[in-house]
Amino acid sequence: MTQPSDTPKASGGSRSAVAAHPVISAIIAILIFASIFFSLYVPLYASATPMVGDFPFFYFYLLVYMPAVGIVLGIVLWLQSRLRTRADAGAPVSGSGSGSGSGEVAR
Repeated sequence: MTQPSDTPKASGGSRSAVAAHPVISAIIAILIFASIFFSLYVPLYASATPMVGDFPFFYFYLLVYMPAVGIVLGIVLWLQSRLRTRADAGAPVSGSGSGSGSGEVAR
């Protein structure tokens, strides 16, 4: 028979970063879904009649859409890094042992 441990367990230690921060995770999901939706929903931009300068609307849409998606995905990456740093802040830091994996040769 085993006895319970005397050390208390950290609350929320087994929760993932997504479960711990549902609002940030929802924002990430919405931004990625919107990026995919606005490229796949063709009736939104499949017209040549409204011209912007010498460009049909389709080309103008793509010229504006691609940098906008780059900015949105940059925001997503930034939010994901915030999730990782918040999740790592609660985790204990593992120390680098004496000479283990450091590449030093004992003489």
